[in-house]
Amino acid sequence: MKTKISLLLILFFSLGALAQKMEINGIVTSKNGGTPLPGVSVAVAGTSNGVSTDFDGKYALTVNKGEQLTFSYIGFKKITVTVNNENVIDISLEDDVESLNEIVVIGYGTQKRSDLTGAVSSIKSDDLLKQPAANATQSIQGKLSGVNIINTNAPGSDPVVMIRGLGTAASGTTPLYIVDGIQVSGISNINPSDIETMDVMKDAASAAIYGMDAANGVIFITTKKGKNGKAKVSLSSYYGATSTLNPVKMADASEYITYFNEVRTSLGSTDLLSSNQAYDTDWYDELTDVRLSNSNNVSISGANEHTNYFFSLNNYNEDGLLKDQNLTRNTLRSNNTFNLFENTVKLTQSFSAAISKGTPKPFNAFNEAYRQSPLVPAYYDNGAFGQSNWNTNTGVVGYQGNSRLNSIGNPLATVYYNNQKDETTDLQGSFDLEVKITGSLKANSRFGGTKSYYKSRSFNDIKSQYLTTNTGQDESDFNALKEANPTTTAYADNNLSFSRSESYRYNWDNYLTFDKIIGNHSINVVAGLTKGSKNNTFSTYQLAYDVPQKEQYWNINFASEDYEQTSQQSSSTPTNQLSYYGRLQYNFNEKYFLQANIRRDGISTFNNDNNTEYFGNFPSFSAGWVLTKESFLNDIENLNFLKMRVGWGKLGNSDVPFNISTYSTATGSSNVNYVFGANQDLVYGAALGASIYPISWEITKETNVGLDFQAYSSRLSGSFNYYNRNTENAILNVTPVYTSGEGTNYYDHGAEVLNKGFEIEFNWRDNITEDLSYNLGFVFSDNKNNVENVKSAYDGQTGGSLSNGQITKKLQEGQPIYAWWMYEADGVWQNQDEINNNAHYGTPSPGHLRYKDQNNDGVIDDNDKKFFGSYIPTYNFGFNVGLNYKDFDLAIDAFGAGGNKIYNGLKGTSIDGGENIAYDTFSNRWTGEGSTNVNPGADKDSYASSYYLEDGDYLRINNITIGYTLPVLMNQVSRIRVYATAKNPFMFTKYSGFTPEIVGSSGSAGASGAAGIELSAYPNTKTFLFGVNIDL
Repeated sequence: MKTKISLLLILFFSLGALAQKMEINGIVTSKNGGTPLPGVSVAVAGTSNGVSTDFDGKYALTVNKGEQLTFSYIGFKKITVTVNNENVIDISLEDDVESLNEIVVIGYGTQKRSDLTGAVSSIKSDDLLKQPAANATQSIQGKLSGVNIINTNAPGSDPVVMIRGLGTAASGTTPLYIVDGIQVSGISNINPSDIETMDVMKDAASAAIYGMDAANGVIFITTKKGKNGKAKVSLSSYYGATSTLNPVKMADASEYITYFNEVRTSLGSTDLLSSNQAYDTDWYDELTDVRLSNSNNVSISGANEHTNYFFSLNNYNEDGLLKDQNLTRNTLRSNNTFNLFENTVKLTQSFSAAISKGTPKPFNAFNEAYRQSPLVPAYYDNGAFGQSNWNTNTGVVGYQGNSRLNSIGNPLATVYYNNQKDETTDLQGSFDLEVKITGSLKANSRFGGTKSYYKSRSFNDIKSQYLTTNTGQDESDFNALKEANPTTTAYADNNLSFSRSESYRYNWDNYLTFDKIIGNHSINVVAGLTKGSKNNTFSTYQLAYDVPQKEQYWNINFASEDYEQTSQQSSSTPTNQLSYYGRLQYNFNEKYFLQANIRRDGISTFNNDNNTEYFGNFPSFSAGWVLTKESFLNDIENLNFLKMRVGWGKLGNSDVPFNISTYSTATGSSNVNYVFGANQDLVYGAALGASIYPISWEITKETNVGLDFQAYSSRLSGSFNYYNRNTENAILNVTPVYTSGEGTNYYDHGAEVLNKGFEIEFNWRDNITEDLSYNLGFVFSDNKNNVENVKSAYDGQTGGSLSNGQITKKLQEGQPIYAWWMYEADGVWQNQDEINNNAHYGTPSPGHLRYKDQNNDGVIDDNDKKFFGSYIPTYNFGFNVGLNYKDFDLAIDAFGAGGNKIYNGLKGTSIDGGENIAYDTFSNRWTGEGSTNVNPGADKDSYASSYYLEDGDYLRINNITIGYTLPVLMNQVSRIRVYATAKNPFMFTKYSGFTPEIVGSSGSAGASGAAGIELSAYPNTKTFLFGVNIDL
């Protein structure tokens, strides 16, 4: 009986359970427009039971009554519903506009992205860390429109950042960097893993709140803070190997001999090279090798209602391509926030320290490797460095000779004998006190600054270098020369020098913020003042001779007294700043937006008898209109958000060359001209630049029009900007006017520099299935640069001097700033009759380049030189692809630029001096009538011409990363991800030199100098690395 009752109960509950199982189905659509959504994840909460919608948005699933269904899809808000008695559950998903609510740093405050009226681009930590790099700016290349990053490859070197073109002829392109509200001179010593976001102000309407410092744009860096919850410990590490990318193929020994002898024969010389040579050196293979790098990082963070903290340590180590070239950097960061007195007072403290130690090596070694003959050995059998000793009687290059093949050094010796150690310590800190006065009004007082220490020690082994160069002599010969010339430093055994410097800058900001919402009206007002100082430097230099050879005794106190020592101290005039600023933001119903900024800046740079413009005013105005909140756009299907922006602003550039309105003074024991004072100190002072006219900051005015949009359920987002930017009083470094009385170049406001262009950004993200998602990104920037209203006295200034004195650039109204200006190569002279019957330059012979007679006057002179555009790219672009499948992730980033020309000065190497040449120069040379009408014969040309200009277009794959997140097997570990990355694995370009990324900066390498000219460069590199990320 009991058994029967038990069976009946089991049957009853089993039937009840079966009754709970039910088949449900439905359609998932977009709430905005009703479009079916394929690939939506439909899952029973807390279980593995789930499906994805088909192409028509339909799904079917067996569930239990009372269970919860979760519907999730990229670009839409997640929805969870409870299953009751219905068999059909149709769902409409609402667009997720989280990206519009993203908070953006705008200076003295933040703003929702949807409220922006200016051109601001941003990148987050996750995107930065997809491309591991020593410097965070390397990771944003190709990810932000309007921002051109020109990478350099040497350890510790800073990329060149150019935002919306080049607006100055004499100053640099460096933007204003602000880290956690503090102005800094650069970010090379900031650990990229510490960065939470980077926000870039590109237009004047946004950047005018920083006035005279913002002409080159503003980059905000917000470092990481803790997040609510339990303490989080993150560990990350990677190891990599670096080698050269696309090295230039050089002529080998046989090709070099052929080319060299052709040159010597054409010059009428009988001193030729024999084909019987002992060496065929590949100098780049000897000079460079696979080098290692690694980074190890640990961070601890957390937060509660009273405290927020973040602490990190990082060790970074990188070997350069050259032997013993190394950089080691250790960084520490501590960010803390304390909420006091029931959250009415907030104290934020930030501190970072970076200690970098390096052993730099001379880049000239790469130039020597390019030019040195392959007949010269790397080392002789006795271990000595090879030299270009040439026996003209036998034609053989060897250990002994009666002549020199060339005057070029052995690049291995150049690296070996450069014994330098540098150490830099950078400290940065700030305190921010925020007090809530009322519910709508708060006050902030923030003091922050940076302090940098630099020291360098260099040991120069004079005797060893002498014996290396003079292979026929030994130590006794050197000692005899030393004894005969007891005070001549050229015969000292060695010299030792020490350099030290320190600098600091600080800013003290005090400002009020009023923020109030009244109905549909939102008002935000900021008003404050800033006091600061920068360019405060003090340096010392000491040089002595004949110290002991062992490194442990390298001290100035151990130097010989037989030689005069040098001891100098110098300091520069500090630049003091005082600024008042204000900002008004207003929006109505988050539909109409207005913003106005004003900043009044004062700076001591121009406060002297010659320059009275101590203060300047920098205003801006901008407006925005969300068109999708208007009724006339309600019926446009798949358009989620559309906003129009317009703005105008005025900016300044106070970073004039070398602080030209101030003086630097120094005291020392040598190389000085005057004796002053009771102590008879040797004192010398000189203006670091000269100006015969009043100099003030450069002023830039800019208009910006833009659109922001989201479509297709916010899976597609993007922006468009058009800008017109005018630096109306650009400072030029010009040659003297004959009536000025000046004997050297000086500075003057001499022209307007115009930049105009447009920028496009597109992003798409989507789910294909529940396990498979992807994202695509594309940015494109176009910029046209030219100069206008050049003062008549300066129109036609030339620049871009080559090592042989040839000129390649000219400043002329209507052209890009210091555009290429030279003869147009018009083929190759094939025979003497052609030369005799046509206009020619100099005394050419067959095989020389011929130049076009532009004005057909029968004479080739400067009137026939032509403009050939600029070294500055007219466009750049980037694209990225991301793919996630279950626990696997893939990221690919690429960057490209073009529309410019690069002057390949290496092609112009003169082999009659014994230098090597590139293989292409050898294989494509003119060898006789009809052989080619493009390339000259052996050593047949040395004049600057369009023959040496090459397209600077290139496309580089910056990053390929594939990662896998391991299953978590321990409660103490929340995530383990391993990955492999290829950095810069491929570059596609027609440029025949080392790299089309030619750095252009201020000073002699600026627009009027060597920018865009490749005479020597650090080769492009590629790196393969493996890493792991662990979160506890």
